[in-house]
Amino acid sequence: MQDKRAREILFQTFWKNGWIRDADRQVSPDDFAYAKRMGYMFDPIELSHDRVVSRLIEERKRADPTAISDAFLASLGSRRLDLRSALGSYAFAANFPNHLIAATPASIVPSGARRCEWCGFYEHPTPAEFDLNALNFGRHKWGGVPRDNPVYAWFDLALFRAELPQGPTAADKQTMHRIVDTARSMPPDSTVSNLEKALTGTFNSSKNERRVLIEILAVCGVLQPRNRSGYFGEFTLAYEREHTGQHLNDWGYPAIWWRGADGVNETALGMCFPSL
Repeated sequence: MQDKRAREILFQTFWKNGWIRDADRQVSPDDFAYAKRMGYMFDPIELSHDRVVSRLIEERKRADPTAISDAFLASLGSRRLDLRSALGSYAFAANFPNHLIAATPASIVPSGARRCEWCGFYEHPTPAEFDLNALNFGRHKWGGVPRDNPVYAWFDLALFRAELPQGPTAADKQTMHRIVDTARSMPPDSTVSNLEKALTGTFNSSKNERRVLIEILAVCGVLQPRNRSGYFGEFTLAYEREHTGQHLNDWGYPAIWWRGADGVNETALGMCFPSL
């Protein structure tokens, strides 16, 4: 359920013509209590690697793929970006491996944390506190970032499950067809940045919203680079997610590798959106 006041409290905490620095973020106890009661803000939570993995696996089991797909399509008209996000999280979770940090290859980073080479989670010597409010802000503001964060995927799917079903209209489905047709028609050497620009005006959206939508479709395998692994039918481990080496290119994996020549994976499209 949407609540305008709670959403505004969340947004004003993190954004004013750009990100508000941690030291400058303020929210009154009364406002926080209200936003928390309405499910928009949360107390900090301590999470270990193994606890996150367990929670994500559980949410995957409880997820309703049809409801998630329908909500994505419905969001194209309603602009409910928080509900659009769940499709990317479900796709990331679909083949997520059940694993323990003690039995998984890990690298030690300068902070002393162990980075799991399978899922990318940073395990600190003592359980780290996570600010779920920042994650929920990104979920409402753009449709979720980043797509390959297991904490975000668990949190996103858990929040989605509490929402009422959202069914797409015929117009929403037509919008999705236009998005897909645009991707199919891109010149062979086009990048996802070119695709984002080509989608301008296709549906009511900002540049960042279109970027996130493209990244969701890439995680789902609909925009699948032919020469890279992804998440459709498999899980690409954290150490396998290659970057192009272009330091100013901040697209996520695997979207960063998609080219117009890759087109649309019709099998993935049919499985992700059976109602189209």
